[in-house]
Amino acid sequence: MGRLRQFGAIFYQLTRPLSYLRIKHADKWVYDWLAPIVLTAVTCVIIYFFIPVSDVVKGSGLIDSINGFIGNLPGFFIAGLAAVATFNKHDIDQLMDNPPTIEIMHHGYPLMIEMTRRRFLCVLFSYLTAVSIFLVLCTKIALAITVPSEWFIPAAWVGIVGFFFLLWQMILATVLGLYYLGERLHTPQ
Repeated sequence: MGRLRQFGAIFYQLTRPLSYLRIKHADKWVYDWLAPIVLTAVTCVIIYFFIPVSDVVKGSGLIDSINGFIGNLPGFFIAGLAAVATFNKHDIDQLMDNPPTIEIMHHGYPLMIEMTRRRFLCVLFSYLTAVSIFLVLCTKIALAITVPSEWFIPAAWVGIVGFFFLLWQMILATVLGLYYLGERLHTPQ
């Protein structure tokens, strides 16, 4: 039982950068799911009608070009995380208006807590760092895989949809983080 508990603790720690998706708030699903799905659908329609699939997924194609930009983002997200974690302002440690909640492990037991602006931004920038690293690595691997010709189009579309969904989710979360850093941190509660 001790080993299982230890494995559970390690798994918990390794997956915490993704805990942003577990934040509970009435409006959050719009940022995390609805808007990225709509933007992914629009992007796929544009690709379907105007860009050959092979130009999107080839070695120097659209996804590879975007991936080059994404590869630079983890450093910025980590810098944002460090700045928020050490930002010396009293307001940042107050509960947010209509505070979102998140479940954490506290002394081995789950605990639901209301979020401060600092905790929200730290969780957000941790998530953005992890997603940008994951997106770059998975895309590089996916673009290197040789797929049989009869599977190329379906495999390409699965990759296109997955890539653009995560990209749009990351962009929208980044914009939300920039809103909080640029305006909400400086607005009294």
